[in-house]
Amino acid sequence: MIWIKYYWIWVIHSIFYSFTFTFSTAFYQAYAIRVLGYSVDELGNITFLNLAAISLGSFVSPILVNRYRHRRVVLWKVFTSLNIISWSLSGFSDIVSRYMLFFYIALAQFTGAIGGMAYSDLIADIIPKEKSIKIFSKVNTYTTLSSLVSLSISVSIFVVLGSSIVSYRICYSITIVSAIISAAFLWKMKDLVQKKNEMTSVKYVIKVYRDIVRKDVARGYIVFISLFTFFANMPAALWNYYIIKIFNGTELWISVNNIMNLVAGTLGNYLLSKISHRLNPKKTIVYSIIPISFVPTIFLFSSTLSAQAVMNLYSGLSWTGFNLIVNIYNLYLAGEKRVYMIALLGVLNNLAASIASRLGSAIASINLLTMQMVFIMSTIGRLSMYFYARKNLPNI
Repeated sequence: MIWIKYYWIWVIHSIFYSFTFTFSTAFYQAYAIRVLGYSVDELGNITFLNLAAISLGSFVSPILVNRYRHRRVVLWKVFTSLNIISWSLSGFSDIVSRYMLFFYIALAQFTGAIGGMAYSDLIADIIPKEKSIKIFSKVNTYTTLSSLVSLSISVSIFVVLGSSIVSYRICYSITIVSAIISAAFLWKMKDLVQKKNEMTSVKYVIKVYRDIVRKDVARGYIVFISLFTFFANMPAALWNYYIIKIFNGTELWISVNNIMNLVAGTLGNYLLSKISHRLNPKKTIVYSIIPISFVPTIFLFSSTLSAQAVMNLYSGLSWTGFNLIVNIYNLYLAGEKRVYMIALLGVLNNLAASIASRLGSAIASINLLTMQMVFIMSTIGRLSMYFYARKNLPNI
C-alpha cells in the first residue's frame, strides 16, 4: 500500500525533527541566561514573543491552508523547514546581537504554526480516526526516543566542556545538521488525498470561529483548554531561571530533567498504545489534571539534581495521557472544520500562554517570594480546572 511508504517518510522526518527541536528548545532559555545575559524580565519578554508568534501564525494559517489546500503539502514543507532551521540558528544569536534571539524565535514559531496546520490537516486525512490513538502513540514513542538521544548527547557535551559558549556552539551545530536531514525527508512527502481550495478571508475565518464556539460541544472544550493553558504557563519563563539562579544548577540539570521527562513520556505512550482501546477520552483528560496540578509546587521543593529528576519523571508520566488525548480532540472534535478548530485553539491557547508567562515573569521579578507564589498560583489554577472539566468537557 502506497500510504505505508509515506507513513515511514513521515516517521523518519518526525524523528529528526524531534531530535532538532528538543536540542534547540531545551537550552534556549539557558543560552539566553548564560551567553546573552538575560534577566528574568527579559526571559518573560522572549517567552511572551515565543507564544505570541504561534498565536499570530495560527490566525494566518487557516487562510493560507484553505486557499492553497491542494498545495498543503508544500506549505508543510516550506514553513516547517523554516521553523526547524530557525530554531537551529538561534544558538548563534550572540554573533550578531543579543536581541537576534528574538528574531529567530519569532520566525521559528510563526512559521511552525503554519507548517503545523498544514501537517495536521494532511495527516488527519491519512490516519483513520479509529486507529489514531494507536498510531499517534506509537509515533510519539519514536519521536520521544529521538529527543532522548539528543538530550543524552547534550549531557556528554556539557559534562566534558561545562557551561561554556563552546558547548552551545557544538550543540547548535549538531542541530543544524539534524534540521537539514529532517527537511530533506520532509520534502519527499506527498499528499495522498487531494482537497479543493477554499477562498478564505479574515472575515470568513472569524465567522467560522463564531460558528464553532456556538456549538456546546466545542465551546466547553475550547474554554477548558484555554484556561488550563493559562494556568499551566504562568511559570513558563521561570523554570530554568529558578534552576540556574536559585538552585545553582547547571545545564546538566536541564538535560537530565528533559531526559527524565522523555523517559516518562516514552513509557507512558508505550503503555497507552497497549490499552488504547480501553481509554475513555474525557476521563483520561479529567483525571490527568490532578497529578499535573501538583508539578509546580513539587518543583519548589526539588532543590537537588536527584530531586529534580524524580520530579520530572512524575511530571512526564502525568502529562502523557493528557497530551495524547488533547491531540485527538484537536484533530477530530470539529470534523471537517478541523483546520479552523486547530487554528482557533492555536490563537487562543498561545495568546493565553503568552499573557500568563508575561504576567508570571512580571510578578516573579519583584522578589523571590513572589516568584515562588507564581508556581503555587499555577497549581491552584490547574486544580480548579478539574472541577470545570468534569462538568463541561465533552467526550468524543
